[in-house]
Amino acid sequence: MNGGETPVHPGRVARNEHFAQVLAVPVVLLGAVALVATLVGGRVGSAAAVTAVVVVVLAPLARVAWLAVRWWRRGDRRYASVALGVLGVVAVGALIAFGG
Repeated sequence: MNGGETPVHPGRVARNEHFAQVLAVPVVLLGAVALVATLVGGRVGSAAAVTAVVVVVLAPLARVAWLAVRWWRRGDRRYASVALGVLGVVAVGALIAFGG
């Protein structure tokens, strides 16, 4: 231990690095569709803009879902329940917003 820091488990580092790489995918996708939305007009530009908004909304929700599953598997039901509650609130909000 250097400087009083707690040691980090190597498996946790590898898992977090993998998830960081997975999270880079929406960032790259967002950059690409935002560029298309900016440079191209008409239907294609509008579709790209909508896609950008969808990616911005779904990327954090995917992380919350991933954490819910991870916490559930680790036996931390309290955090898993909170994550599922957040996803439930978003789902109910989406249903209300889209008239479902």
